[in-house]
Amino acid sequence: MKRDIFTPFEAIPCFTKQNLKVYFKGSDFALDERIKRALKKERIFMLKKGLYVTNIYYLKEVDKTGFKEFIASKLRFPSYLSLEYVLGKYNFLSEATYPLTSITTKVPRTYHNFLGTYKYSNIKEQLYFGFNEVSFYQNKYFIATKAKALFDFLYLKNNLGNIEREILEDMRFNWDVFSKEDFELFKRYVSNAKSKKMDQIVKILERNIYA
Repeated sequence: MKRDIFTPFEAIPCFTKQNLKVYFKGSDFALDERIKRALKKERIFMLKKGLYVTNIYYLKEVDKTGFKEFIASKLRFPSYLSLEYVLGKYNFLSEATYPLTSITTKVPRTYHNFLGTYKYSNIKEQLYFGFNEVSFYQNKYFIATKAKALFDFLYLKNNLGNIEREILEDMRFNWDVFSKEDFELFKRYVSNAKSKKMDQIVKILERNIYA
């Protein structure tokens, strides 16, 4: 009877093909075949090429949201959750279902797996900040502050047109959940951006909401 090389990974959130090689002494071709059979039988699920989770781990995991968020940090590194996903968590955006959106300093990329869609947007290294460390058991990942999620969203958004109308009306932002403290932090982020558009947005908000 062949040894089940996936059993050692039933207690961890994800593992790689390289991890499997510790327990499999055959050729790369033979290992690939073993992986293909396990995927077909849903013994394991693919998160991206070379990254997997066992079905037993996923079925037993109680904190499905924490698991999905943690996986975002494994699909693309470095990265932190931000943009629509985080703004949605804070109810700042109108109710809708958003993909898990993240910021990275690498090339933008989108991954689709059984957990959903993971979308990564690029930002320059000078603006790669404004996030907090979150624990998923013994693992860590990062999520933007409310202010940085909004900054990233507006900074990366093109074709705003009438910026004042877009921000105050068309985008249907829930400014009630964006406190004065959040706005002060937002302004600090803007001061680092050296962006005329972001400076204009600050003035609009100061004039209409945070006067």
